[in-house]
Amino acid sequence: MCGICGITNFDRPTMDSGIVVRMRDVMRHRGPDGAGLFAADCAVLGHVRLSIIDVEGSRQPLSNEDETVWVTFNGEIYNYRELRERLVSKGHVFRTSGDTETLVHLYEEYGLEMVGHLQGMFAFGIWDAKCRRLFLARDRMGIKPLYYSQCGGDFVFASEPKAFFQHPGIGPRPSAEAIWHYLTFRSVPAPATFFEGIYKVRPGHLVTVTDNGLVDRPYWDIPLRQPDVHPRATKPGDIEAQTESLLRTAVQRRLISDVPLGAFLSGGVDSSLIVAMMSTLTNAPVRTYSVGFRDTTWSELPHARLVAQKYRTDHHELVLEEDGFADHLEKLAWIRDSPLSEPADVPLYLLSKMARQDVKVLLSGEGSDELFAGYPKYAYDRFSPVINWIPGRLAQALHAALPARLRRVEVALRSLCERNPADRWPQWFAPFTRWEKALLMPDHDSWPRPLQEYVKRLGRGMTLEAMLYADCKVWLPDNLLDRGDRMTMGASVEGRVPFLDHELVEYAFGLPGDVKVKGFVGKWLIKQIALKYLPETIVHRRKVGFRLPLTQWFRGPLRDLCYDRICAREGLLRGLLDKRELQKVLDDHCSGRKDNWLQIWSLLGLSVWSDVFCNRPVSIAQKEFCPKVSPRS
Repeated sequence: MCGICGITNFDRPTMDSGIVVRMRDVMRHRGPDGAGLFAADCAVLGHVRLSIIDVEGSRQPLSNEDETVWVTFNGEIYNYRELRERLVSKGHVFRTSGDTETLVHLYEEYGLEMVGHLQGMFAFGIWDAKCRRLFLARDRMGIKPLYYSQCGGDFVFASEPKAFFQHPGIGPRPSAEAIWHYLTFRSVPAPATFFEGIYKVRPGHLVTVTDNGLVDRPYWDIPLRQPDVHPRATKPGDIEAQTESLLRTAVQRRLISDVPLGAFLSGGVDSSLIVAMMSTLTNAPVRTYSVGFRDTTWSELPHARLVAQKYRTDHHELVLEEDGFADHLEKLAWIRDSPLSEPADVPLYLLSKMARQDVKVLLSGEGSDELFAGYPKYAYDRFSPVINWIPGRLAQALHAALPARLRRVEVALRSLCERNPADRWPQWFAPFTRWEKALLMPDHDSWPRPLQEYVKRLGRGMTLEAMLYADCKVWLPDNLLDRGDRMTMGASVEGRVPFLDHELVEYAFGLPGDVKVKGFVGKWLIKQIALKYLPETIVHRRKVGFRLPLTQWFRGPLRDLCYDRICAREGLLRGLLDKRELQKVLDDHCSGRKDNWLQIWSLLGLSVWSDVFCNRPVSIAQKEFCPKVSPRS
């Protein structure tokens, strides 16, 4: 796992490699084990390395035999040994034993079609000196991040947006459209980012840059139509067996490592199942890491302990206190380059930092909910046609009248009353309704709906598969996977996600919906598999996710912080959002009239992010939050 960056300019005979050195060094947390640089006539590649496979070798950027093809790579290729054998049989000569060199030889053999042979998570840039071509690729599900920008004749790419601000022509200019979408999605749907002029390479996409310009095209997509289930997997028992086999294979692939590894263990069914399978595939006890609170009302630690005891893991726990919680917000906003969309960002980073004392790799259960319908919304959304008869103004009035204790009913009502799926599906997780956003940001509601292209492309109405597809295209990569990458890499730890093995993803989207949702029970198929490994108390307990007691904290110890950051300070937030509406969100919550913890968290994250990136020179934030870098060539 690493940080990558580079610049190409076909009109410039000599490149300023110092810019790329500064870009790579600002991402030092992604690769504290080494740094490298390659400079050619019109291209410079940079790299910082977290060594996982072939620890002493595979330094990057890395080239083929005649140094005409160079790569800077972030990720892991799990089938690199099979690919290596195939390439050796075709005459390719390897100098290292890691997965990185596989990429340059695969490119020599297959060109841009090489990505179809890869099994793993990846983001990489390849410079082809003969063709004078830069080639960028991002993995199918968007597990690893990759961004690009253009400034004059310079095409610039990097693993994180903050690296771009080392270029003299690129600054942190906030995007009002991005902030509008953030108030719904808690993130910014690709290809946009929070910064004007900086774009994400979409999951499953290739970007090629030549002196003729830029070409962006997909190389893979989640299957849109349900293919026939495999002839041997037509019965529920066969489907269960095939899914279990694919998941075990995915877990086994992700145990490849030359350094110690472990797993996050939340006590929920997904992470517990991953730990259970890891325990059956390894000889030594699995190292597991859990985070919680002293108050058992909010803590899942007892459930995690139950799984740890059953599989005799080497278990470690972090107990989070409210004291000092806010002290991490600015640093983590810097690490993520965006507002902390999820309260779990903070404990995830702290747990990763604790685990880094023992391991460099951690497996997690991310992605299961989006593949196998784990959220309640997948069961409830089918009632939207029944509720669509409620007039919009009446729905708005009902939503406003609901008391704080009925938050779940409020969320369901506001979501189900949206007629257009492109509006309804995001509302299940949205901090603000369309009506509330219109009050917060007047005259800013004319931007396109990010989900509309997916709704139009599917053309199958309000089906379960369409919801899962949309979440896998937006909610998962732009929010959850981005959060997972940034918080783990911020602690110099590699996160791996077995559920998002692309073979398992393709199989899951070929399954009928009734094996995923039965009645109001979501993730039914995964729970049937989990019953073979886990106690019923773990499998059948209510899905809660990782919760923090922010409702109480925002009315108590963090109350003054919220008013100061959101209402009292001048800056981007108060210049863009209506001051009276900001005050009302806080007043309604602190008085107990509403439970606005999610709205407050979203606004607090936005304010902290703007303070870090927009309200002070980036160089000041860099000195405060970046690891110290010693001079090197």
